[in-house]
Amino acid sequence: MLKKAMKFVVRGLAGSVVDTFVLWLLTTYLFRSYFATYILSPSLSFEVAAFNNYIICYFWIWNHRVQHNKKDFFRRIPAYNATALISFGVKLVLLLIIERIFHFDVVICNLIALCFSGFVNFFVNERIIFKEEKIIIETAKEDIGK
Repeated sequence: MLKKAMKFVVRGLAGSVVDTFVLWLLTTYLFRSYFATYILSPSLSFEVAAFNNYIICYFWIWNHRVQHNKKDFFRRIPAYNATALISFGVKLVLLLIIERIFHFDVVICNLIALCFSGFVNFFVNERIIFKEEKIIIETAKEDIGK
């Protein structure tokens, strides 16, 4: 579990880089209003980072628990995204609280909030999205039938 947790931290760092870079691009070059800066931009940057993180989870962290085919890859995305959105909700609430209390820049608020929401995300991935499934081997079925 510790090895997976460490990989998850690396995934989180990669996701944070993607999230922060997309957020920076959006707030620097595209959006100016408070809503667009503090609600829309973090939402979009989080979704891009969530897909990046899903790819890392699927092919690196929990690769021994997946079937490595298109059907399995796409089957897990909705549940992963739903749990990522819950984690995002936690992040967004924290981001807004931190901004209101300390008046930090949105990027700093985002980084602090990401640290807290990542803990929730790891345990949901470990126990729900990429949980170990009992595999029934076809030869065992045949042996039972004999």
